[in-house]
Amino acid sequence: MRRVVALSLIAATSALAPSPLRIRDRLAAGVRRPAAKDYYAFRRENDETVLDRTDEETEVTEDDAEAPLVRGQSLYHERHKKEIEDGILSHLTELGLTLKEAAEALMGGHADDVVAFSETNEYRDLQKHARAMEQEHLRELLEDPQRFRAMSLEASNCGVFLDWTRQKVSEATMAKLFDLARTMGVPAKIKQMQNGERINTSERRAVLHTALRARRGDAHHDVSEDVARYTSMLEEAVPIDDAIKASCDVRDRLLAFVDDVRNGRVRSVRGEPFESVVVVGIGGSYLGPEFVTQATAGERAPIKDGQNLNVRFVANVDPVAFDVATAGLDATKTLAIVVSKSWTTAETLRNARKVRRWVVDACIQKDARLSEPQIVRAHFVACASRTAAAEVEAWGVDSDKRLFEFWNWVGGRYSSTSSAGVLPLALARGSTAARAFLDGARAMDAHFFDEPLETNVPVVMALLGIWNVNFLGLGARAVVPYSEALARFAAHVQQLEMESHGKSVTIDGRPLDFVTGEIVIGEPGTNAQHSFFQLLHQGQAVPTDFIGFLRPDDATSDLAGHDELMSNFFAQPDALAVGRAFEDVLGDAMGADGGDLENCPHRTLSGDRPSLTLLLDKLDAFHVGALLSLYEHRCAVQGFVWDINSFDQWGVQLGKDLAGDVRANIRGEAGAPRMNPSTAALLERYRVATRSAPP
Repeated sequence: MRRVVALSLIAATSALAPSPLRIRDRLAAGVRRPAAKDYYAFRRENDETVLDRTDEETEVTEDDAEAPLVRGQSLYHERHKKEIEDGILSHLTELGLTLKEAAEALMGGHADDVVAFSETNEYRDLQKHARAMEQEHLRELLEDPQRFRAMSLEASNCGVFLDWTRQKVSEATMAKLFDLARTMGVPAKIKQMQNGERINTSERRAVLHTALRARRGDAHHDVSEDVARYTSMLEEAVPIDDAIKASCDVRDRLLAFVDDVRNGRVRSVRGEPFESVVVVGIGGSYLGPEFVTQATAGERAPIKDGQNLNVRFVANVDPVAFDVATAGLDATKTLAIVVSKSWTTAETLRNARKVRRWVVDACIQKDARLSEPQIVRAHFVACASRTAAAEVEAWGVDSDKRLFEFWNWVGGRYSSTSSAGVLPLALARGSTAARAFLDGARAMDAHFFDEPLETNVPVVMALLGIWNVNFLGLGARAVVPYSEALARFAAHVQQLEMESHGKSVTIDGRPLDFVTGEIVIGEPGTNAQHSFFQLLHQGQAVPTDFIGFLRPDDATSDLAGHDELMSNFFAQPDALAVGRAFEDVLGDAMGADGGDLENCPHRTLSGDRPSLTLLLDKLDAFHVGALLSLYEHRCAVQGFVWDINSFDQWGVQLGKDLAGDVRANIRGEAGAPRMNPSTAALLERYRVATRSAPP
């Protein structure tokens, strides 16, 4: 397989490199990449065998008038590839390599240990197979009485049943997808994740969110002294069993605190029981925990768990978000949770200061003898890394008793089973529900780690997504839970998958030449049917995950209403798959008085729209945990197949960095970075509207 070796070459010679310049600094200084244009000419002028190339790619340059027009997502793949190649080439020539040496380093080299997804035999076979499957119609495929047996699967220990009979696949398709997964090393990568190896290579961390729901004594049988270690930001190596122990220690301390709050043993600064909680976070510290807390609204806590608290979330720095989150709450009886692993997240700390002012002012208004440090110590809790303990303490939170740790080996979007998610859940629903939620996630973890590919629910779902994206060209997906309690689930999945899979290079830095990830949309049924389903039925084909529950939560007594909900749940997948043939529409029109023949084309639904069905036993904390874990593992497997890093998010950081530059311009700070003319004009309009424009 072909491998770009230039990145390792750069790493080996980085000490010789000149100081890097940001793009706009290079442009301002008139710096260009003079070697790049010559490099593309060099490629055209030399035979491909000399450069060890086997592909037939064509570079698009300003003076190449006959280059084929590249459209859609392919344009962005090509642009990103060119950006990386130009940068590497310029760097290598600055280090003293000749143009020929640099070009050969950039393009050449073979390595047996690198498997490129789009260059495997299985990929090419699936491309051909997809053309054949496109000729099949789900209307006919569903008539096969053996199809349901072959294309359904149950994770019995989790109460999760999967039916994918309405996907555009055959048994042969599935066999080919499993072969592709094996070629891409999925079983070994799953084991690496379980064992705590550093599979998040760009941040040099393990991926151990599954340790967050493990029980004391859970064994990792294949863990060796050398392999099963994770590395934190401080470069401290700790065995994975220690990660499990640390998780259990924090969990026990957290749930004991929750029991004390809910039973009135931990009180406000004025000695009153807490009635409400405001959780301040953003991204994974918000979307997942909010989804979990809402989804478990039907839980009935036992008496020993104490009184439920009204838990609200604030994430957006828009002042309206704060107003909505605090509306109707008594600040003097509110506990605040600030979630920031590093204690540096700008949006979170800004909102935290606002909540702090709200609580402090209200308490002092009731009792002027109270001090701000005294109030903050009584009313605020932190979920952060232990490495941020000094910052947490300086902010005013008791870092010994009120800091509930989560670690650098837990990514934000995978942190719903950490203190960031479990603390709000337990305060809202009780420690019994929180433990059940963790047990559900743990049960799905066991299914994922123990089952072979063919009977592994997250693996099957992941491969179906890859089939739709990379071979059928269907790049969007709808997530539609038939439960109002899961109203925020689609937003969580959207962040989980789109942040994980929004990548342009493989895990070892090679530019991608295929699409990764799906554009995720979603809304609870039946609302979704009256929102975007018209496009699904007669517009673009959007594969859909239908999620339903055999039994409603314990708080629901309207069984007839649940029957109505589930009638729609079972009907919609068939409506998408089977559609309504023109002949049937015509027959109805001919049989009706007046025969509305003109509308027959409008009433025809071609069907053949793929979907899958997930049925869970009951809407409760256990099954919410299992559902969360299922989608986390689905996400990880897709990254394993595509050979990308699903656990970093460098694209998000750029926006944060630029926001700092913009903020300096808004404030009129001396030395604020220059903005491009368009942004400068927009900022001028903003300044005129909000304050006096600077001279």
